[in-house]
Amino acid sequence: MRPLYSLLIFLLAWPLIGLAGTVKGRVTDARTGEPLVGSVVYLKNTTYNGLAGLDGSFTLRDVPVGEYELVSQLTGYAPLTQPLHVTEASPSPVLNLRLTDQNQQLSEVTVRGQLNPEDENAARRTEQIAPSVMNVVSAQAIQVSPDITVANVLQRVSGVTLERGTNGDGRYAILRGMDKRYNYTLVNGIKIPSPDPYNRYVPLDIFPADLLQRLEVTKALTPSMEGDAIGGVVNMVMKDAPAERQLTGQLGTGYSQLFFDRPFQRFDKSAINRKSPAERFGPEYPAQASDFPWLEFSRRTPAPNLVGNLTYGSRFGKEQQLGVLLAGSYQNTSRGSDGYFFDANIDINNQPQIKELRVQQYSTQQLRSGLNAKLDYRLNARNSLRFYGVYLRLDELQTRYQSDTTYKRPALPDVDLLIRSRYQRQGIANGTLQGEHALGRLAVTWSAVYSRATNDVPDLAEQPLKFTSSGNRYQDASRIWLDNIDQDKALYLNLTYHLTDLLDLSAGGLYRDKDRTNRFLSYQLRASGQPATDEGDIRSELYTVFNPLGIYVGANNYTATEKIAAGYGQFRFTKGALEVLGGVRVEHTDQAYLTSLPRTEAAYQGRQLYTDVLPSLHVRYALSKHQNLRASYFSSISRPSYFEITPYNNSGTVTETFAEAGNPYLKRTQAANLDLRYEYFGTGNDQVLAGVFYKRINNPIEYALVQVPNTTLTVYQPTNFGSATNYGFEWVGTKFWGLVGVSTNYTFTVSAIITEKARTPTTDDPRSRVMQERPLQGQSKHVANGSLLYKNVRNGLDLQLAYVYTGARIVQVDRFVGLDYWQRAQSQLDFSAEKRLTKAAARYGLTAYVKVQNLLNTPYQVDIRTPNPYYGTTNQFPYQDRADRLAVVNQTYKAFYLAGLRFRL
Repeated sequence: MRPLYSLLIFLLAWPLIGLAGTVKGRVTDARTGEPLVGSVVYLKNTTYNGLAGLDGSFTLRDVPVGEYELVSQLTGYAPLTQPLHVTEASPSPVLNLRLTDQNQQLSEVTVRGQLNPEDENAARRTEQIAPSVMNVVSAQAIQVSPDITVANVLQRVSGVTLERGTNGDGRYAILRGMDKRYNYTLVNGIKIPSPDPYNRYVPLDIFPADLLQRLEVTKALTPSMEGDAIGGVVNMVMKDAPAERQLTGQLGTGYSQLFFDRPFQRFDKSAINRKSPAERFGPEYPAQASDFPWLEFSRRTPAPNLVGNLTYGSRFGKEQQLGVLLAGSYQNTSRGSDGYFFDANIDINNQPQIKELRVQQYSTQQLRSGLNAKLDYRLNARNSLRFYGVYLRLDELQTRYQSDTTYKRPALPDVDLLIRSRYQRQGIANGTLQGEHALGRLAVTWSAVYSRATNDVPDLAEQPLKFTSSGNRYQDASRIWLDNIDQDKALYLNLTYHLTDLLDLSAGGLYRDKDRTNRFLSYQLRASGQPATDEGDIRSELYTVFNPLGIYVGANNYTATEKIAAGYGQFRFTKGALEVLGGVRVEHTDQAYLTSLPRTEAAYQGRQLYTDVLPSLHVRYALSKHQNLRASYFSSISRPSYFEITPYNNSGTVTETFAEAGNPYLKRTQAANLDLRYEYFGTGNDQVLAGVFYKRINNPIEYALVQVPNTTLTVYQPTNFGSATNYGFEWVGTKFWGLVGVSTNYTFTVSAIITEKARTPTTDDPRSRVMQERPLQGQSKHVANGSLLYKNVRNGLDLQLAYVYTGARIVQVDRFVGLDYWQRAQSQLDFSAEKRLTKAAARYGLTAYVKVQNLLNTPYQVDIRTPNPYYGTTNQFPYQDRADRLAVVNQTYKAFYLAGLRFRL
């Protein structure tokens, strides 16, 4: 009977099937006219619904004729309801639904941040009206990208390349070919200190990407910005309180392909002595061998990776004057690499000579966590207060398994086996209280800031075993404790006076008081010199402590202070399509250090005082509603790090290869910068940015291998190198054809610096020295990104295949002609996908996602570009397969997989 009933119902409904229509329209922002991608459109009390696509358009098909209420809504906007009459006659007119932002009573800057601040339209709008050259990555773009850390996200920005750690993850950003030292990092517009034990620049892999609302890269400084950036500024704008109550989160898991093929080597961090014997028992305590227990290493399959985050935000009060946002992120990942390193020098004939081959396996567990809290309170229409709090922590447990083969002709090579344990904890904490006040024509903003960065590496240890024909022996060993604390206390004040409808005048200042403490303690353990009784257990070796009180290596233990006082004056003139912003900034630097060296040594303390006057001018002309033409000039500086100007002396702590030394005579770098850019912002995400830049740099700072005067010792040392130039071209282009799009960017960069090099190891003869022109360290001539995109807003499917190309670049400068270390060009391919599992109009959302990094297993490879005397001798010198270059470094990481679910309530 059931088939008969179905047939009867079909026959009765047949005359009504034709009585249906199609509803079409477009959803836009009522103020800006921009399409509102992802807006929900539905007919009230029916099942007919849809989502606005990339151009804001929507279609509801086969809607029965009749009277309806059409509703359109989007987070951060007031819902719009209007009557709708559907007929079967002529096609219905295209509806234009204009949604009004719920926060238009706030300032223009706040409105810009609240217009659905995490989507791509907000990012494009921020780029379009920014006072200077800027690129923006939205939270929406970050979410659908293959990346989970801020460092890896940055590689998608035009002109940005990455310096990676030993696990293949990005760590530092290089902007427009300018090394990481020439950039600084902001959180919510406030500069933060670095936990890096040696440098100012912040390791960006400490930041989970899912805490961000957007990522801004500014490439031209205005007078109101701090002036110590030549490459650019990275600003991480953290998530803010939404207009409506939200609870979102995600949970994912994954694995590294590397550990499908080999085990993960690990140790128990609870067995590490967090404090040295001197800290536990007092500085006069004579340490004994029993105070240095050896860790046990195990080889096993690592647990699956785990990533997750949770965010809650809402507004409270009758007028929603109180906004609250709390967000947390946690990532537990296992990464690693396999590779080799050739230690090479030069012989008397200016030919490279291999001294040692080091085959290495890294196994690294990273525990990354972050907390973000934001509170904002509108006292009234003219006064508001905000508090930002950020806490970030990265724990890294790394095991390095290394075999060293030392070549001593004509004798057989020696082989060493070394297993190193390294536990590092880095943290950043920042608290900022801000106020905004409108006093008639005068606007006042202020910030009071406290920031703290810490780094702790307890009991860095290596277990060394030498294999020889006369017996295998354990070698001398060292146990090292190092830590540093960097604290900032800062005040910001900005005043803007609205003089006329055409002219705003601004003035302001900054005072920052920074102090840093760095501690380094080393104990030397002497081996017995007898053949090992148990090659599998170093605890069988009878070590003695050579220096029972430890060695507080003089210049490695220091306190540093830095006081920055800055003031600026700025004007902003707007008339019609023209905007001109300019002014001058003055910064005074008072930088000092005090080491634990004997007071009889001249370098036990030092101080640098200088003042910089930094003018800038930025012009923006709106060729049309969608087009800009920009021109910018700015002067800027780059200060040496606190550690670099101390007379320290380490043995391979930074590079893990060469001894290092500080340079108390290091000068700041100064630069003049020019930019010209054309901008087009089309419908949806369509965009074209094309520009050129030029930089003239005085006293650039680069690390180089230099010979210590009157010795044969070669050290890796920061040095000023005269002057340099850096210029290039940038392109950004995004275009969608329906559901399919292409996003591209390309940067062409040329730099030049002339430095003195030696031809032979005998450098006392002036004739052995020559002047050589080369690119700046870290600069790639060609950098490109290309992404193939599929974006179906209606069914919630996003696909992205992302390609990154980084051209060859110098990663280490050598003191000899032709022996600079060049990283080979790299091509990396990543993939990501996400699919909405719930209906678009549902009050909750569930989305599945997949991320895959390094599909091509792109290696990190470094060469010396000189004819290879070892080519064809692979039996004795493996990996030397090129006649035109000497291979010195190779690391492979393999693919990294991640999958999970996101929810919205």
